[in-house]
Amino acid sequence: MINTKISIILPTYNEKNNIIPLIDELIRYLSDKNFEIIVVDDDSPDETWKLVEQKSKECPSVYLLRRQNKRGLTSALNDGIRKSTGDIVVWMDCDFQMPPSVVPKLIAKVENGFDAAIGSRYVGGGKDLRYNQTVDHKKITLVHTYLSLAICRFTSYVFSSNQTDWTSGFIAIRRDLFDRIDLFGDYGEYFMYLIHHLENSGYRIVEIPYELGVRTQGDSKTANGYISMVFKGTKYLWAVFRLKILDAVYYSIYKKKSKGY
Repeated sequence: MINTKISIILPTYNEKNNIIPLIDELIRYLSDKNFEIIVVDDDSPDETWKLVEQKSKECPSVYLLRRQNKRGLTSALNDGIRKSTGDIVVWMDCDFQMPPSVVPKLIAKVENGFDAAIGSRYVGGGKDLRYNQTVDHKKITLVHTYLSLAICRFTSYVFSSNQTDWTSGFIAIRRDLFDRIDLFGDYGEYFMYLIHHLENSGYRIVEIPYELGVRTQGDSKTANGYISMVFKGTKYLWAVFRLKILDAVYYSIYKKKSKGY
């Protein structure tokens, strides 16, 4: 791609301690790029949006989309994508667990011909370092870490796929793909649906290893207790089951059409 414009979408909720340092890091890593940073904030009670609003006055490449009557990660990403004007869209979490230094590597893969580049904890060279944290919930975090790995491996097995990180949420992808699709599903499941669609549609996907770090500021939005972990894991498994059913129905229809029925 020549003269590529990059759109970075950052969905936020109560990330006042992370968002400005993250924006500054992204600006540093993208200094040689034409880019925009779109922060989609769900009217955070800690007033994350106020900090972004001020930053946008200082930096013309930063934009705030404050949503006062909507909630949810997937809809925030969809709204950010619709507002974006770039050729490549990138999104990531805003808690510094996903390193900004990996963003240029993801972008480079799409610029060089891939349709999507996914940050993976499980491809060679990647790691999930959350279990290293020394906090009261270390045991819960350890279970969460291995449960995430197990779900991703199970999903790869079910779909005979080479993809390793089905719940990553760290991606660079061609913007024009969203002229035909929207993201759907809840936190995490939406990414499984997206990868499955890309694979089944024949798009070129590559995984880039990264080390998922430990959140040091703010509260986690993921499962933080055994009950919520089981609930979320069940939702992931239901997503896999649903996709498998859709595959079977699609294959049945396609087979009939190919035979002239």
